[in-house]
Amino acid sequence: MTITMKRSEESFAQAGARHLHDAKILLSEQRWDNAVYLAGYVAECAFKVLVEIYLDRDSSAAKKYGHDLKNLEGKAMERLRVIYPVLGGQFPGSRTSGTALARWNPEQRYAKSGRWSKSEADAAVERAAEIYSEILPGLILDGRISSREL
Repeated sequence: MTITMKRSEESFAQAGARHLHDAKILLSEQRWDNAVYLAGYVAECAFKVLVEIYLDRDSSAAKKYGHDLKNLEGKAMERLRVIYPVLGGQFPGSRTSGTALARWNPEQRYAKSGRWSKSEADAAVERAAEIYSEILPGLILDGRISSREL
């Protein structure tokens, strides 16, 4: 069975907030692997919001990156910095560097337990929260998205 969502039913901003909330719950339950897994989606969603806002309002540009966090943070963000130089100062590159997010991919959902330690999970969720909070509030304050999106 294939589930197809209408574009109006999608919200990268809401999904990122939801995944961040759940990642923090998983941390408190000592579920390190799944906390890191959801933290990757938090960062992915935050970057996709930028791509959607600045490149293509109908989500197709954001969707073309799939779940490739490295490519989103790399090629997509570099493209945004070239087109909108002001974004370079607001959203520096390599935000996932030095954390488990730098090695994140959605296939880790199938990995054996114990892939990530508590400290790695803490750092990944913290960095994902930072990325999300660096991006979303500014877009709301600039009027680019509504606070109701969250």
